[in-house]
Amino acid sequence: MFDHVYDDIEENSSIINLWKKRKALELGPDLVTATNVEDLVNAERNIINDPENTAANPPRTEQKEGVAVNTERDMNWSEELMIPYEQFKRLSKKTLIVKRTVQMTRKGKLPSMYALVVVGNGRGSAGYGEGKGFESSKAVLFATRNAIKNMKHFPRYDNRTIYHDIEQKYKATKLMLWARRPGFGCRVAPTIHEICECIGIQDLAGKIHGSRNPMNVIKTFFEALESQRLPEDLAKARGIRLVDINHKYYGEAKISSLRD
Repeated sequence: MFDHVYDDIEENSSIINLWKKRKALELGPDLVTATNVEDLVNAERNIINDPENTAANPPRTEQKEGVAVNTERDMNWSEELMIPYEQFKRLSKKTLIVKRTVQMTRKGKLPSMYALVVVGNGRGSAGYGEGKGFESSKAVLFATRNAIKNMKHFPRYDNRTIYHDIEQKYKATKLMLWARRPGFGCRVAPTIHEICECIGIQDLAGKIHGSRNPMNVIKTFFEALESQRLPEDLAKARGIRLVDINHKYYGEAKISSLRD
């Protein structure tokens, strides 16, 4: 058979002559005429060289498995995140750390970008994630996806502050947090203030002792929120009523709200 991609058919007349002879053999002695052979060859040449045919049937680009389409929605949201797309759009994302890192190998230095992102819905759920990539945008994307996967719900007293004062230590960082009255605001370090906005904490005071490394501060703050003891846990551990716990620690206002 004649290979259509063999050569430039327009300039190589010998190839066209061979093509005509092949068509004459296919038609046989009964149907072969100069007009029939010429028409068949021209028809096939038009199909091959017709630019409209190429536009109507564009070449398909093979998509490798596991490679997502480069659209904004697919690069940010997917079913693996286990969260609806509508809730994903309402999440608050804070990129707190972006820095360049270098890995030393025997071949030399391998540079990469590191990012730490905090994600929250402003109603008590938040999480942080870390990511690396050759570009800062890729690192932030990976960190954001990891943060969404690591989201947890943290209890808040009156949906505005923590339940009690907390002292938490992580490596060389020691963090002290104090619950405050309504309208006090968040008087904490800037990194913790950004996390409070993602979680929905409005009144809080804090102090950092020791290392002020932002990575350690963020991890210490999340561990401190997880270590809160709720009134239900105290009542179950001490064997007393929940109303008595609320009266002792939170006063009459909490009891009246529970009765209502």
